[in-house]
Amino acid sequence: MSTSAKPSIASARFLAVALLLGSCGKIEQDKPVETAQTRAEAKRHKDACASGTAYDRMKRVIFDEARKQSSHRTNLDTLEAFSIVRMEGPVVEGRDPTLDVTRCRGRFILDVPPGSEQALGGERRLSADIAYTAQDAADGSGLVYVVTGAEPIVSRLAAFDLSDATYRPLPALDADAPKTETTHADERTAEPPRRVSASELGGLGSDEPEHEAAARGARTASTSTSTTRIPEARTVTSPVRSDALAASAGEGVVRTFYNALGAGRGEVASAQVIPEKRSSRAYSADAISRFYGRLPEPLRLTSVSSLSGSAYRVTYRYAAPGLRCNGSAIVRLTSRESRPLIRSITASNGC
Repeated sequence: MSTSAKPSIASARFLAVALLLGSCGKIEQDKPVETAQTRAEAKRHKDACASGTAYDRMKRVIFDEARKQSSHRTNLDTLEAFSIVRMEGPVVEGRDPTLDVTRCRGRFILDVPPGSEQALGGERRLSADIAYTAQDAADGSGLVYVVTGAEPIVSRLAAFDLSDATYRPLPALDADAPKTETTHADERTAEPPRRVSASELGGLGSDEPEHEAAARGARTASTSTSTTRIPEARTVTSPVRSDALAASAGEGVVRTFYNALGAGRGEVASAQVIPEKRSSRAYSADAISRFYGRLPEPLRLTSVSSLSGSAYRVTYRYAAPGLRCNGSAIVRLTSRESRPLIRSITASNGC
């Protein structure tokens, strides 16, 4: 081999090593992008099988199938609105990349509202092992679900014939106003102060003219100031501060209660009510979560104003199935172990 060929061979080797290293760098740069795409794809399929949106859409599919077999559609509408669905062990079984279909399976559990078990053989929970597929809708409205294996639930729902008045959750209100209180006791206004004459103040007879009584009173006051000892000022504890703190705590309880209703947090809202009412149909944690937790338009507190006697007027609005409420109520508090709690709530307009 000639001497002139050696530099060319060395150059070629250097170029080959450089290309190899460059390609390695390119592979390393591309790898994170591929990993991110893979993870995003995996998450999309997992959400298609296991998410709140997926469960609600499958609930709709099952109730729609029951409606086709039932003559009590209105009752099923209410039952669907206040039933809660969850899944046990949802898994992705596979996917069809050609049709972009995700295959899943799991145990579907439907918790129905209290009272509805009367028409379901005493059962508050219906369940079935199901298989289901999810595919994007042609109109871009989301995923479309096809469910198999839910026939035991569908047949029970199709036979459901109970009036919704028996099991429909109630809003957090008392049925009647407390009987010990008058209708307008909380909105009583104080009478204006009566004007008092100088004769009444000074204990003078009515025969003395008021201007002379006033002059004599002034002379007496000027004389007494030189001989009368003025007592030292004493500090008196005012109840104003404690009353203000109590009012602030009371309003805080009211706001906590209604904000919890707006968030559908029954356990928080129920904890603001006196213990003997926390298991009632209107104030139990489960009832509050069912009624307020899935409203089309969640409750929004719009005002709180203090009234007399540990009472507050509140205004709020929300939309429930078949109802739009612009509500007003009187909330009355009581003290339990030095803590203010809600004793009663009386609606001014029925909701």
